[in-house]
Amino acid sequence: MMLHTIALVVSLGSTVALAQEPKVETVTPTAPIAAVTLYQGRAMVSRVAAAPEREGLFELRFTNLPASVDGDSVQATVDAPKGGAKLLDVRFESVRLPNDVASNPDLKKAIDELEAAQKAGQVLAMRAARLNDQNALLTAIATKTATESAKDFGSKALDPAALAGQVEWIGKARNDLIAERTALEAETLANHRLASSLESRVNALGGRTLIERTAIVTLGKSSAAPATVSLRYLVGEATWTPKYAARADLAASSLSLEFDALILQNTGEAWEDIELTLSTAQPTQRAQPYVVSPVVVDVVVPQPPITSGMVAPGAPAPMMDAAPMRKGRGKPGEPGGEGGPYGGTGGMDPRPTGEFEKNDAFEALFSDAMAVQTGTVAAFPINRRVTIPSDAGKARTQRIATIDLKPTFTHVAQPVADPAVFIKATAANSSPYQLLSGPITVFLGGDSVGRTNLPDLAAGSEMTFWLGTDPRVTAKRTLVRKGTAAKGVFGKSDVTEWEYRIDLASTLAAPTSMEVFDRMPVSRNEQIKVELAKVSPALATDAKFTADEKPQGILKWVVSVPAAPAAGKPGTLAIDWTVREAHAQDVQITPIPE
Repeated sequence: MMLHTIALVVSLGSTVALAQEPKVETVTPTAPIAAVTLYQGRAMVSRVAAAPEREGLFELRFTNLPASVDGDSVQATVDAPKGGAKLLDVRFESVRLPNDVASNPDLKKAIDELEAAQKAGQVLAMRAARLNDQNALLTAIATKTATESAKDFGSKALDPAALAGQVEWIGKARNDLIAERTALEAETLANHRLASSLESRVNALGGRTLIERTAIVTLGKSSAAPATVSLRYLVGEATWTPKYAARADLAASSLSLEFDALILQNTGEAWEDIELTLSTAQPTQRAQPYVVSPVVVDVVVPQPPITSGMVAPGAPAPMMDAAPMRKGRGKPGEPGGEGGPYGGTGGMDPRPTGEFEKNDAFEALFSDAMAVQTGTVAAFPINRRVTIPSDAGKARTQRIATIDLKPTFTHVAQPVADPAVFIKATAANSSPYQLLSGPITVFLGGDSVGRTNLPDLAAGSEMTFWLGTDPRVTAKRTLVRKGTAAKGVFGKSDVTEWEYRIDLASTLAAPTSMEVFDRMPVSRNEQIKVELAKVSPALATDAKFTADEKPQGILKWVVSVPAAPAAGKPGTLAIDWTVREAHAQDVQITPIPE
């Protein structure tokens, strides 16, 4: 008896619970785009909506999602500071609906014109089929005429006049067919272009059907406490690429790097007053490597022949301005007011002349983007809200940071390859920013000296900027002497010596640090001996040159050219070296350039 009583209690409890289960209430919330994380090729969009402030079971429908949305990426989170709200389900649906043509006269007219063009195209296709039939019939007549004439050739049965008449008729009929087909092809092409144009117009006006893309978030609330729902999804047709400007000043010994993002977005959604984060992550890339598959070998078994109806096994069945500073709502003449010193023109600044207070909040708002490094991914949250409309034809530039570097300026001369002397600036990436490969425009003073490409650079990496030529410094290479002599008593060898000199001159008022490069032959055969007989001053000793360049026959000097002692008289320095090459007289060697 007790067991039956317990069962009854449980059954009654279940009945009560079912009777109290709430019905699902559908809500279409206002959910503006709050934030966007922009990747190189895609973007993660975040929309935020307030949940109903009452108990119940709710289905929040986020409608009008863009055509470029990735349905598999849709996700949601619930923020309920006081509890009482739980996320139950998230799903994405795409439904094709008939468009309301009656309410759009332009669309209706375009559809009517398109249908008329399509019907005209069907008539043209039937005319083309008729011409094909006529051509086949004419070909058959011509074949029969030729066959019968061949049988009667040389006999009295052949009537030359009748045959000539048949040939003339066939030729005229063919010419008529060709003319009609030519005109028909022109009509068909014009019809095809008209139909394509009308199809594009119909699509631009909304199309015959609409695809409604909706994210549905099911939310359970056990209290009336406030809660917010954040919906996130990936969209295509959006990207950013880095671009840079390096500004060098030799007189001030300064170098700054302007790090910008070139943004393109054509997602179909306007990003208005959003929080923007630029990220180097690649959500489209694979998160795991390919699996190594085993390879097996077996004896080939011939497959059975393929008969009709059977399939063989395995057969494949621009410029973006920074967000404008909003005017305050104070009275005219007050800070932040329409006519005050911070909100427009007019009004008097109550502070004494020459004294200006710095608004720390604005200072933070206009500062460089932060650099957030997570593993191999870098993110750059922009400190102010921005607006980026959906427009495929406009690229916008967003400043990420201006990086002040500590450069070392060096003049570089390699007169064997180029008579000009170039200026090189080297500096470490002392910023926290991971610099991505991108185009860079280099400025020296106020002048642009050229465009190049900045490679990927992690924080702390050394970067090099070429700043163009400096006509105030010259380098001239001269072959002073070349001589060949026979040496040896028993086995004669030809020994050739080249004496070179590079004359450096500078009209700068301070000593000039220079890197000078040249070359010497390198032997690839033990029968040929090449050596640097004399050199003054000594070659450079840095590790990179010693390990990488010197074995290849590259010569490098790091020197300081004296300052100009007086106006019109340059400071000078000479570099001298001698190269000696020897080989047996019976050995023929490849030519050695001078």
